[in-house]
Amino acid sequence: MGNGEMPYAGIATFLKAPYIEDPTLADGEIAVLGIPFDEATTCRSGARFGPRGIRDISAFWAYRTGSDAYLDVELGEGKARELLGGVRFVDAGDVILGPTQPPEERHAAVVARLRPIIEAGLFPVALGGDHSVTLPCLMAVHAARGGRPFQLVHFDTHTDYWPEEGGQPYTHGSPMIRADEQGILSGITQFGLRGLYGPDMDFDRMTSRGARLFWCEQARRMTPEELVAHLEPGVDTYLTFDIDALDPAVAPGTGTPEPGGFTYYEAKAIIRAVCARVNVIAMDMVEVAPIYDTPAQLTALHAARLILDTVGAVFQKRAG
Repeated sequence: MGNGEMPYAGIATFLKAPYIEDPTLADGEIAVLGIPFDEATTCRSGARFGPRGIRDISAFWAYRTGSDAYLDVELGEGKARELLGGVRFVDAGDVILGPTQPPEERHAAVVARLRPIIEAGLFPVALGGDHSVTLPCLMAVHAARGGRPFQLVHFDTHTDYWPEEGGQPYTHGSPMIRADEQGILSGITQFGLRGLYGPDMDFDRMTSRGARLFWCEQARRMTPEELVAHLEPGVDTYLTFDIDALDPAVAPGTGTPEPGGFTYYEAKAIIRAVCARVNVIAMDMVEVAPIYDTPAQLTALHAARLILDTVGAVFQKRAG
């Protein structure tokens, strides 16, 4: 460890980065913000502990000092394998959310914490929480951009485009349709859809509004470059990753697992292709529920590593 502290010691911030409640006052390029909320789940709860679980396991990779580069030896030779050199993380802690808090108040609380981070020029990484937290994250990005829409790339088993569930409009199954209705999104691409859907899922509604849907089995037969070819090069894009996009054989700790899914390598390859094609401006990692994870913390482990792969690819592209 850079300061001599072992992974199991100290405070479990993300990568053991400095905890700074207001990261706009700190030196850093990436700000991590937890949103520990799971009251919008429609089945198993537990994702409220996701931010803590991801932070805890991220200490495995806290061995660089300050802004040293990681070396991903599977990416190539020389500079091609260097990730996040010169890039510093800060951990902004968690958004304070109360039990049974009305959706409007909850959304406002997330926007109030996340919008200043974006306006200060930091790259935000939000840790969920169930997938309902993505809606206020998208609202924060939209507000920080002066109301200009942007593109969404969405990794998930589910479309999260249900008009409502159980008579409720703000569940973890509805953030994408709510954001689309609010004019936040200029387009939606979804990777990894699979499983059994009810007859109320209107895929035609999505495609008629311009969404591009890639079923998991279909995506696995295509190259990453083919999967992102429809994306406009350089367009501003938000990336949201529901951990249930991965095969529950490697990531069982989530509320709505579905047999099948991407391997780590498949997800990583698509993420890197997305980041190479477009301008990723923000991301979240959601639906990690440590209570259902194995003793080895495999789900949180994959979540933390995919965050590093994503921001590594983003800043690798920025560095040219």
